[in-house]
Amino acid sequence: MKIALIIRRLNVEGGTQRQALFFAQNLKKRGHHVVVYTFLRGEGANAELLQGLSVVPLGAYPKSRNALIDFWNECRVSRRLAALIARDTELLNPHDQVSYRVAYYFKKYVRNIPSVWMMNDMPTKTWGYWRERECGLRRRVSPFRKWIRRVYDRYDIGTAIRAQDAIAVLDNRDREWVRQFFGKEATVVRSGLDLPRFPYRPLPPIKDKKLNLLAVGILFPHRRFEDLITAVKMLSQRGYRTFCTIVGGYSPRDPYFEKLIALRSDLGLQEAVRFAGVVSESELVRYYQESGAFVFPCHLQSWGMAVFEAMACGTPAIVSRSAGAHEVLTDGVNAFLIEPKDPRGIAAAVEELISNPALYMQISRNGRAFVEKHISWPQYADAMLELFYAAIVNFGSL
Repeated sequence: MKIALIIRRLNVEGGTQRQALFFAQNLKKRGHHVVVYTFLRGEGANAELLQGLSVVPLGAYPKSRNALIDFWNECRVSRRLAALIARDTELLNPHDQVSYRVAYYFKKYVRNIPSVWMMNDMPTKTWGYWRERECGLRRRVSPFRKWIRRVYDRYDIGTAIRAQDAIAVLDNRDREWVRQFFGKEATVVRSGLDLPRFPYRPLPPIKDKKLNLLAVGILFPHRRFEDLITAVKMLSQRGYRTFCTIVGGYSPRDPYFEKLIALRSDLGLQEAVRFAGVVSESELVRYYQESGAFVFPCHLQSWGMAVFEAMACGTPAIVSRSAGAHEVLTDGVNAFLIEPKDPRGIAAAVEELISNPALYMQISRNGRAFVEKHISWPQYADAMLELFYAAIVNFGSL
């Protein structure tokens, strides 16, 4: 099968990029012809995962501060990228946001073929604004900008999203949202993991009430890292020696990063909380292996690949119940599940790990065993290919 895999940006390294590129590599190993189409391909970004793959970059993805201009530019470059897709392509596979519009333009102006959209997050502007507010970011938005967002969303839903022949999502909550907001059905397909990249390391025993905590993710408000920082303060007040490293890209002038820095200063945690920024994959594995627990406090996050990377390394995970990853985990067996936006819950879970060495070791072993059995790229590829073949059959019967 000749497949066009479409992804908005390859100039950053994140879960979306890893998911799409590991999938492309799995498809190639199975004998399919895959070409990756993207707006931007960064120098050196995702270099290892891109080895052996055919990549066609447009080399443009303009951004502006004007919502109307931004919308127009996205449509324009989407049409341009659609024109680069090979005419003999048999199936379109857009990943995450904006890319589904490229598939729509190809289907409309070039050749009408099946398109299976991998929706990692809800793409609509109004939903994004709602999530920001739910996560504590209250920016003033004019009535005109709100109206523009609604127009933008209506266009996307009525054209590009409606044109998708099948939709894959990462969790059941997103499946319900697709039904509610788009009037379409979606299939839950759990993301994978390249297990050999994240080797298991037995945990050393906890000594002197000391535990190093780790969090991973680009600094966005929905990460809720402020809850983790507050929990570190709570634990220090109870006599625990907890230190926290947050790995993930950020801009020094970003309002959310400034908020976290101010909170760290206000709580007197300059020595206890560290922002490591972007790290290489080998460094990330080292952080996983050398940390005593992994904390994923994200609110309204679709999945959470980092949760399973940490678990594969044997690091006990503390996961928010509003992150999609929690759907497949069992509280107190292979992870700790906490309520979202709850620093006390994080502190209580860490305290339980420190005070119960047997449970600490058990969750470490069970977490690794769960990932070995249930989380892999071949399993993800099997589920996606099943969707592909069903979309082709249904498309041909129309």
